Amino acid sequence: MVTSKIGIEVIDAHAHFITYDVIKEWFSDPERLKQAQQRVAYRTDMTELNIPDEPWDTGELWIQELDKYGISAIGMMIGPESWDEFIEARKRHPRRFMGYANINPASDDAVEVVKRAGLEKFQGIKLYPSSWEFPIYDKRVYPVFEEAVKQKLLVILHFGITIGSKANLRFGNPLDIQKPAQDFPELNFMIAHFGAGFFREILMLFYQTNNVVVDSSGSNSWMQYLPYDLTVTKVFEKSLKAGGACRIVFGTDSSFFPRGFRYNILEEQYNAVKSLCPQLCYSEEDVDLIFRGNILRLTGFKP
Repeated sequence: MVTSKIGIEVIDAHAHFITYDVIKEWFSDPERLKQAQQRVAYRTDMTELNIPDEPWDTGELWIQELDKYGISAIGMMIGPESWDEFIEARKRHPRRFMGYANINPASDDAVEVVKRAGLEKFQGIKLYPSSWEFPIYDKRVYPVFEEAVKQKLLVILHFGITIGSKANLRFGNPLDIQKPAQDFPELNFMIAHFGAGFFREILMLFYQTNNVVVDSSGSNSWMQYLPYDLTVTKVFEKSLKAGGACRIVFGTDSSFFPRGFRYNILEEQYNAVKSLCPQLCYSEEDVDLIFRGNILRLTGFKP
């Protein structure tokens, strides 16, 4: 067992494998970089966005980060632009990386990409309804779900607000997943960031479904945009009361360098969960479920 800096074994279930080439391509336009820096400073917990000049080996940098903080493994969202580099990194470190393929159901090859993810031993797929022009229960998405069943993949979903400037909140309500969850009871659905602003809806889904869980990833700055006050501790408290420890999966939403692993997220969320013990987390096993056990159950991954 690998023991993290907080004293327990930790698996980060939600992060992003963003390569140097992708970063440079995104921000090659100085005006686009300036806009991103302003948006990051205003709407996230980051104070600045700096782009290094020297290329990096993304996989090796992540291994250094995981070793530094004692993280057993990490789950990565993988786009087509970073797929090959991720595969190479995973070959070198096969027990440290879980892979989730980004899928756009509107693409002609969406089902084939899901199949490829399964054949290449990925653990899940990532769907981003907030960026679409149709809902998650649209008929275009059902072939993706059907292939995910065949490949035994976890389905991760981003609903709610997003750092991207073109989020479409008409299709960002987590309640939209209720019908697919009923139609595909053999699939597990994991909603990112406590619903990213649709927290009330997450709690309702805990009641109405058996195969929907939530991940805790990120700073959860969406709390600033609600008409009532919430804290990370209160969000965990409500989630534990509504769904129990078996429905919450830890993640940081770590994404790129030089920031690297977001240890502050781990520390804050661990302290929040521990503050609720023993009233709501009835045992150390419940804490372990959140920070390690649930994602292993959902994916079958062996770190």
